[in-house]
Amino acid sequence: MISTSTFERFYPDQTRDGAVAFYGWIRTQTTRQTVLLNLGAGPPADRGSIRVLKGEVARVVGADIDPEVLRNPELDEAHVLGSDHTLPFEDNTFDAVLCDWVLEHVSAPSNFLREVYRVLKKGGAFFFRTPNSWHYVAIIAKVTPDWFHHLVANRARGYPPGEHEPWPTYYRLNSRKAVSAEGYSAGFERIELRMWEPEPRYLVFNLLPFLVGVGYERIVNRYRLFEGLRAGILGRMVK
Repeated sequence: MISTSTFERFYPDQTRDGAVAFYGWIRTQTTRQTVLLNLGAGPPADRGSIRVLKGEVARVVGADIDPEVLRNPELDEAHVLGSDHTLPFEDNTFDAVLCDWVLEHVSAPSNFLREVYRVLKKGGAFFFRTPNSWHYVAIIAKVTPDWFHHLVANRARGYPPGEHEPWPTYYRLNSRKAVSAEGYSAGFERIELRMWEPEPRYLVFNLLPFLVGVGYERIVNRYRLFEGLRAGILGRMVK
């Protein structure tokens, strides 16, 4: 594991932090009157206060297939979902829906997005952050079995022992083409996508791969030609 000082030598501030970029965007589009659904909320956030919107908006409702969501204190209300993507909410309930690292786990994109569209109010926005299927981390994830993910994923990210095991991934809604096609098919009127390459936290387990990751980050962020190879897709779909 590389030292904190080594990491901060290359990334002394939060300029490349994907959570800062994503939640900063959400905060510019929400108000004290916003009723928000955190879909895939899971257990409490691991990044401190930046991911916590409770108290900044009118209400944060959480929903997840993991019962851990019921013990998440960052929510005003929590629901455990079934596996059929049906949401237990009335039509036109929410001003905003948020999915953070969820779309890669969606097995039925069309059904999922139709439900998101249904529970959003007219003019409401669906915000999401998800891995880009053309990035090297996603490519490795797609060609390796689940047992490998369970063995190395949390360790590579520097997560402590006992952290939740990775959920199964499908990568059916994780490219700009797929997101746009499925989003418009579900009925959304506007879709905005931002490609984001953050600091290579997945590679902090060893100095050499970390340095390779730093080089990759510098190249794909400098040249727009390579933006399709950036790690994450930050998106907003407007109903």
